[in-house]
Amino acid sequence: MKKLIKSMILATVILSFSTIVSANSGPIFWQGYPSSDVMSIDADSPIAVKNENLVFDFSDYNDADLTICGKVTATYKMVNPTEETQLVQMAFPYVEALKSLSPESIVITADDIIIPYDIYFGEVVEIRGNPRYEKETIFDFANIVNAISAEPYSAKSFEEYERGKLYTLDIKPIANQVINIVVNFNSSKTKVFATGFNAYEQNNGKIKITASCHRPETIEFFVLGDDIALLTNTFTAGKPKGETDLSNCQIETKNLEFKPYFMDYIKKRTNPSTRSMTSDTQLYNLYAKALDKYFKANMGYCSDYDFMEQEEYKRIMTLVYTVQFPKNSEKKISVSYKTSGTMDKTETAKPLYSFDYILNPAENWKNFKNLNIEVITPKEAPYIVKSSVNFIKGENKIYTAILPTLPKEDLSFTLYADKKITLLDKTVGNFQSSFGYLTLLIIGAFVFLIRIMIVVFLKKSK
Repeated sequence: MKKLIKSMILATVILSFSTIVSANSGPIFWQGYPSSDVMSIDADSPIAVKNENLVFDFSDYNDADLTICGKVTATYKMVNPTEETQLVQMAFPYVEALKSLSPESIVITADDIIIPYDIYFGEVVEIRGNPRYEKETIFDFANIVNAISAEPYSAKSFEEYERGKLYTLDIKPIANQVINIVVNFNSSKTKVFATGFNAYEQNNGKIKITASCHRPETIEFFVLGDDIALLTNTFTAGKPKGETDLSNCQIETKNLEFKPYFMDYIKKRTNPSTRSMTSDTQLYNLYAKALDKYFKANMGYCSDYDFMEQEEYKRIMTLVYTVQFPKNSEKKISVSYKTSGTMDKTETAKPLYSFDYILNPAENWKNFKNLNIEVITPKEAPYIVKSSVNFIKGENKIYTAILPTLPKEDLSFTLYADKKITLLDKTVGNFQSSFGYLTLLIIGAFVFLIRIMIVVFLKKSK
């Protein structure tokens, strides 16, 4: 009998924790970002919204991502009740990284005809990994509208068409040789934008940057302001050998206007999809602003690494397009795009996937009625366990909500693998929140300790 009891207790403990252990691989939190309704740039627009059909479709989701991704389609029936033709400028804020932009990811139509849009780049919102993130801080619509500009960025540390000198160095070390390229300049008089350098020093405004080349490569840097002091030397097996033979380091210089060089540099290194979807002015504005920031932070120096990582950051992008409404007319406007949720295992054993949709922009229209919401859930998390509106569960785990007007709160809902969040789920979530990647090790040790205690107890009871 005691052996039977022992086996049952051990089986219960192991089974209780087997799900926990298997669910604890990978990160426990991954930041998603809100989606947003379409807004009118003109706050006094006479256009009214008769209804909006909002669909979140996660049916094609695959588990290659760290969170659940899907497609959002917002379809509006809009009416121009006036006796005049209305040319309406609309804006759609969207959070994405430049490198992930593609023409297929966003589709805007008017009466089922695809319409073009312009993209305006906004501020970085990259705060991934923070469970205490506040979604309300993402979209400040007044700032978004004010930031929409077709004017070139006016930098503080350089002029748009300032002339400078481009240095191009073709370096060819021989076996066991290292060629050092050293650039010295005064930060109060000179700005340097460089590729290929791997060391930076500053002392009272005196800047020194160094590139150590072990193999054949080409490095370049653009100098604005006073010229630099350029030194080259070689090392063989760690011993300095003095200045290089110029046959191993060919140096070419050109006097150029900065902006044409800068734009050519950006286009060569930017995702082709990004280039095809954005204007030269908006690309220039984004990177010129980044260059301005780094010149200030690094006392007149910016490296290619700091500069090009801009395309990695999630940022607000505002898509602006124009729709013509004849007098007393009705149009169907549709916006379709990719969305991703916030994955959170700090509260539960399995991930919670939360999605936010900001409805405030709809208040800019003259009137808004009839919001119909549909959520097509994925098999990995087919249940809505928390939401800001009352959803009705239908067949195939499709949830719907029908609202006659805009709700007071923005839309939010959370998907989970099970119908309910149990006490065990919450307990494991607390473990994961406290110990992160160590949870697996701690739970394993805990199970082992309980097993030893049971064995000892049963031996003593004999």
